[in-house]
Amino acid sequence: MFMIGRVLSIFTILSIYSFATTNNKIALLTFDDGPIRATKNIIETVREENIPVTMFFIGCQIENFQNIYKDAINYPNILIANHTYSHANNRYRKFYSDPLLVVEDIKKANSIIGLDNISNTSSAFLPVRLAGRNVFRLPTITKNDNMIEKIQREKEIFGYDDIYKEGYYIYGWDVEWAYEKNGRPILTPQEIYNSMEKIYQKNLSSKENKVVLLMHDFMFSNNFNGKENLKTLIQLLKNGGWSFENIENY
Repeated sequence: MFMIGRVLSIFTILSIYSFATTNNKIALLTFDDGPIRATKNIIETVREENIPVTMFFIGCQIENFQNIYKDAINYPNILIANHTYSHANNRYRKFYSDPLLVVEDIKKANSIIGLDNISNTSSAFLPVRLAGRNVFRLPTITKNDNMIEKIQREKEIFGYDDIYKEGYYIYGWDVEWAYEKNGRPILTPQEIYNSMEKIYQKNLSSKENKVVLLMHDFMFSNNFNGKENLKTLIQLLKNGGWSFENIENY
């Protein structure tokens, strides 16, 4: 009886330990469409909160905001990643109808960012997020954007695959902090935190225990109390037992 009880006790301890080590909640905070002026608020908040984040920069925007770009790339907790050079000029159907154009656009952005920031996961190729598309192309995950109608999606798949074959890892997202036409966040920090908790609790994310949040730099302008909103979200996540990673640790 003593031995059985001891074995059960050890089993219980191991079970609790296993749950504790596999039940970590990991937030991957990602920001698209920078650098712009509002990017400064994000950089300052990330420094103050001392967490890793990923900023998917547009190549042509880097050329327009060199000082902000340098500020971001010089801070080790910020991973700068590739969000295309042109952002498809916001004409997504036309852009993705030409796979060669998409690949060249991404290469152009990589050549600008990659001079200062070499990826750890994919040789000299930066992590990529496609403009206007929630797509994953990773060694263990392949997902297409189900918000696009089937006919268009099937046309674009070849382009996604070509990008991956070129050596780029493509990252989508699990939840987006949506915004109004003027860029103002629709949800409060508490509401987006609740959405992340729901995705985690129901295991709805693309990778277990990890939730990728998409945000856009313009949401964090002073006009929208951007710095305060971001700080509030980060503190909610910290208090809720979440840890943080950049996209290369996905």
